[in-house]
Amino acid sequence: MQQSQRKVELGGCGRPYATPCSHEHACIRCPMLHVDHTMLPRLDDIETSLLERRRRAHTENWLGEIEGIDLTLSFLRSRRTEVQRRVRRTTDLGIPHL
Repeated sequence: MQQSQRKVELGGCGRPYATPCSHEHACIRCPMLHVDHTMLPRLDDIETSLLERRRRAHTENWLGEIEGIDLTLSFLRSRRTEVQRRVRRTTDLGIPHL
């Protein structure tokens, strides 16, 4: 019997239901996240927010926070590139419509 994916804000999580998740509420960094292409604008919003938080952390000299935000930004940008590549690869098979 196949387990269905967990639904998360940005798409689906590859972890089966009732299994623990060490990335709770930090899915951008999780390798099990499958971002839905309709969530690309949400990724842009998250990036904007992270950049604002990074500016504040820089102003306050919170070096550990900057490092964490930079890591999250790199994951986010990688996810966005992956989704954009997947969307470009999607082809119309030309199946006729009735």
